[in-house]
Amino acid sequence: MNARISEMDKIKWENSVWFFDIDDTLSDTSDVSSDATEGIRRVFKNKYGDDTALAVKNQVNAYYNLMLSGYRVKNEKGWESVEGGKEAFQNLLQTVEKFQPSIVKEFGAMKKWSREIFVKMASDRLGISVTPELVHEAVDAYWVELSRITSAYPDAVELIKEIKIHNRPIYLLTSSDARLKMQPDGKFIYDPVYSEALKRERIELLREKGIDFNILSIGDPEDKPHRDFFEKAIKKASEEYGSSIDLSNSIMVGDSFSGDLQTPKEQMGFGLVVLVDRTKPHLEVIDEHQINTDNLMQVTKFII
Repeated sequence: MNARISEMDKIKWENSVWFFDIDDTLSDTSDVSSDATEGIRRVFKNKYGDDTALAVKNQVNAYYNLMLSGYRVKNEKGWESVEGGKEAFQNLLQTVEKFQPSIVKEFGAMKKWSREIFVKMASDRLGISVTPELVHEAVDAYWVELSRITSAYPDAVELIKEIKIHNRPIYLLTSSDARLKMQPDGKFIYDPVYSEALKRERIELLREKGIDFNILSIGDPEDKPHRDFFEKAIKKASEEYGSSIDLSNSIMVGDSFSGDLQTPKEQMGFGLVVLVDRTKPHLEVIDEHQINTDNLMQVTKFII
C-alpha cells in the first residue's frame, strides 16, 4: 500500500482545486432520510390518521432505500445485497419514469430522486387519493426536517478547514433534489429554476455546520453523471477562480463512482478522484488517479 502511495503523482497544495459531492460525502443524508420522513408522516396524520400516515412514511422509505441501494451498486455481484435485486430496482425506475413523461420528453431523462413521486407512488399503493397541494406540503415538511437533522461528517469539516488553511478553492457539485410539481392528472412537471432555488436554500445551511465553500453548482437541469453536469460546474468554478482550471490539478470527491467520479476521471482528466465509503476502515489506491477511503483526511496524503 505505502509503495503504491509513494509512486503516485502528488498534486501540490498551491495548485489544488477541490470539487465535492455533498450528500453522503460531506453531510450525512441517507442515514437521516428515513428520520426526515417524519415530516411526511405528520402531514398525512392530519388528514388520514396515525396508521395510514405511518404506512405512507414506511413506503416512501422503502422506495428511497431501494433507489439508493441500486445507485450504489458497483458490479453485478453487488445486486445480491439489494432487496429484490436488480429486477426490483429496474421496476422502480420504470414506475418512477411513468409519472414524468413530459419531463423525459423535454429534458431527455427522468428525475429519479423525486420525493414527490415517492409520496404519490406510496399513496397509490395504499389506495389513498392525494391532491397536488397535499403532496407539496408533505415533501416540503420532509426537506425542512432533513435540513434540521442533517449533520456534516467530522472528517469532512476537518478537511474543509485544512483546504482553507492552504487558501485553496472549494466547489460543491450536487445533483438536483428533483423538486417536481404534481398536476391534477397525477403526472409531474419540472421547473429547473424552482427546483434549483429550493436546493440552493437547503445547501447554504451547511455553512453553519462547518462546510464552507466558494460556489455551489446544482444539477438542474443537467444532472450527474452526464458530462454537462460537470461542465456546468467547471464553467462556474473557472469564472469564480478568475482563469481556466487545470483539471490535472483538480480533485473530485464523491460517494458514488458511477455518479460522481467516473466522468471526471475517464472523460475529463481530473488528477485525482476520491471514492468515500464509510462502511469499513480502509485506504485503497485503485490506480494513479483514484483512491477509496473511509476518512477524507486521508486525501491529504496525496497532496504535497
